[in-house]
Amino acid sequence: MRRTEFFIVAVAAFSLGAIDSASSGDLGRPVYAPPAPPVYAPQPQWRTCYGGLNAGGVWSPGIDDFGVTGGGQIGCNWQWNTVLLGGEADLQYTGLDGSRDVFAPSASAHEDFRTRWLATFRGRIGWLVVPNMNFYATGGLALANVNTASSVNFNGTINNVSDSTTHAGWTLGAGLEWMFAPQWSAKVEYLYVDLGHATNPLPIYNNDLSLTENIFRIGINYHFYAW
Repeated sequence: MRRTEFFIVAVAAFSLGAIDSASSGDLGRPVYAPPAPPVYAPQPQWRTCYGGLNAGGVWSPGIDDFGVTGGGQIGCNWQWNTVLLGGEADLQYTGLDGSRDVFAPSASAHEDFRTRWLATFRGRIGWLVVPNMNFYATGGLALANVNTASSVNFNGTINNVSDSTTHAGWTLGAGLEWMFAPQWSAKVEYLYVDLGHATNPLPIYNNDLSLTENIFRIGINYHFYAW
């Protein structure tokens, strides 16, 4: 009987020691947590419609004046991989004032020019240099109002002539747009504008005034609708 009791006690002690040893081994073994799933930064959304404001400078070689320009734009983009196609319209204030003197046999004229607004309707094609940077070319229709006031002297007789005409022409340019935050982008842009020629009040061949503008501007857009 004593042998049996001794045997049972020995087996129990051995079992408890084995359990304790196994538990101690588990506690000493390093525990590896599963890796966290990767976190990807959201990609900029360019397939949008947007609106914004811009400001900059405008120089007209023909009018021979530099002025300020500012206005607003609205447009939409379509995206295919890294290529963007879109359209944009803008309306600008242009503060340009200039003058010139024209001479002919027995006649002379002093002309004053003023233009206060410019509108463009352009297509855009761009390439995403990086996911949040769009380098684009743009071009299309340009419209501007030009006011002309002329004082014409014919053999000592002075006549004052005024004209206000909306000129239609074309524009071509390029820009770089940066999506710096969700739904917000900033841009720098250059546009060359050709509006044809101003009317010459004197019958002098090849003396019309070339109406061209060079515009450099910065702007900001809010992308209010994505599809």
